[in-house]
Amino acid sequence: MKKILLATTALAMSASFAAADLSMSGRAGAGAIGGATDGVWSGIDINISASVETDGGLSISVSDDIGGGQLPDYADKELDDQGSDLGTPAVALSYRGATLTIDDQAVDDLYDDDQTGDIGLSANIGGATVALVMDTDAADGEPTNSYSIGYTVSGISLSVTGTDANDDGDAAMVWSASYGMGDLTLGLEVDNNGDADDTTTGSVTYAVGGGLSVSLSADDADGWDASASYSSGGLSVSYATDEASDWEADVSMDLGSGVSVSAAADANDTTILGVNFTF
Repeated sequence: MKKILLATTALAMSASFAAADLSMSGRAGAGAIGGATDGVWSGIDINISASVETDGGLSISVSDDIGGGQLPDYADKELDDQGSDLGTPAVALSYRGATLTIDDQAVDDLYDDDQTGDIGLSANIGGATVALVMDTDAADGEPTNSYSIGYTVSGISLSVTGTDANDDGDAAMVWSASYGMGDLTLGLEVDNNGDADDTTTGSVTYAVGGGLSVSLSADDADGWDASASYSSGGLSVSYATDEASDWEADVSMDLGSGVSVSAAADANDTTILGVNFTF
């Protein structure tokens, strides 16, 4: 009897694994950081996901991650702690171009990704992309929903994004448009900033050639940003600054087989060096 039970259990487990697509990926690395905090860092982040698809074409997936130590966010010039335990996973249901995602307080607000919601819905309708994020238990002054609509035709991209509560608790909306003409892209954005003054920003990006690209943006509040990036082979270099001289620089060299060496620095005297690899 025991042998029959063991065989039945093994068969059920095999059938379960066969029905689902399982995948695992991750990244790890080690290095040093200097600035407000000096020291060394090392860490690992493992992403785990599984998905199944019904006979009717409904796809259901679940994903989460687990890790340890710290890994650098080179763009933000900081180290991020890697959680050692599995948290609340993100579960997504997809059908005919529409996706519903459920992840408690982990779905980015579409207007301001510093805020989060519980439920996300996205779809492609007649060439337009639409999305909605909702928070089922939002605190006072926090957004209960945010939305976005985008459409691209003949090189022109248009979008509207809004929320019912920005950082000040006010409903806010931003309109944007961009037009690509070969190596040149022009952009225009108007953010009503809720009850604050509107901000209008114009931008231009030009792919010079030979891996070099430059961009400049300026707004009617006397703010501006300028950046340049260069990529050739496995080498990537970028530099950016603004009206307050808050500069930042990044260098990365791809060594192959998922291994890279990176360095980042900014005007706050933060420097991060490290070797990284993905798997």
